[in-house]
Amino acid sequence: MTKILELAIERLRHLPDQMQDTAGRALIAQIAEIEEEPEPGDLEAITEGRKDFERGDFTTLDEWRHEMGLGDR
Repeated sequence: MTKILELAIERLRHLPDQMQDTAGRALIAQIAEIEEEPEPGDLEAITEGRKDFERGDFTTLDEWRHEMGLGDR
């Protein structure tokens, strides 16, 4: 285990149980994302999305919220 991970775990040990559980779930979710293999077509979709972004062809979060009728959430 790396020193930074040991430091993080030591700091987590001092948190209340509920916060430790929350942090544990977040870490497990993050690890699952890292370990997850891309589905067929994912890499191509990411490449296309990056090209769209570079062209300025995207919707901002505020625009999307407005289009979805979510207001200022």
